[in-house]
Amino acid sequence: MLVNKEENIVQCAAELACELHKGQVDKAGVDYFTGHLTAVAKMGTTWQQQVVGYLHDASEDTPHSVEEVLNLLDAKLGTPLSDTDRLELADTLYLLNHHLAPDRETYIQRIKSNALATTVKMHDLTHNMDLTRIPNPAKKDYERIERYKQEYAYLSKA
Repeated sequence: MLVNKEENIVQCAAELACELHKGQVDKAGVDYFTGHLTAVAKMGTTWQQQVVGYLHDASEDTPHSVEEVLNLLDAKLGTPLSDTDRLELADTLYLLNHHLAPDRETYIQRIKSNALATTVKMHDLTHNMDLTRIPNPAKKDYERIERYKQEYAYLSKA
């Protein structure tokens, strides 16, 4: 029974992400939901990693706050998330919104303080570092990848 509940939360998160990011494309020009968000979510091995994979950019790339995103998820679910689950998802989504940090270094350092945020950010970086997605990578793409590699190395250290 619990598995079905968790699968339902992941499915509702996917539907919400698809709606919130409608019309957005990634750096490769691919639909943001079917390309990036789905790839990051599918790397997740727990329902929490999958939900955050789908929603990690929602408050960053749409007009919605983390709280609004979680309220929309609750509405899709038809029953609110447990307080524990909501708090864990909220904390993680706040950490993954770079607009809420003063600079990139602080952003990455804060992420490392949270295991769920670290795991999802490493999935995000893994997908973002895949230059085969970009037909004709430019110098700026290679420079961005170098920064991502450094961040990944930092996050992967114990």
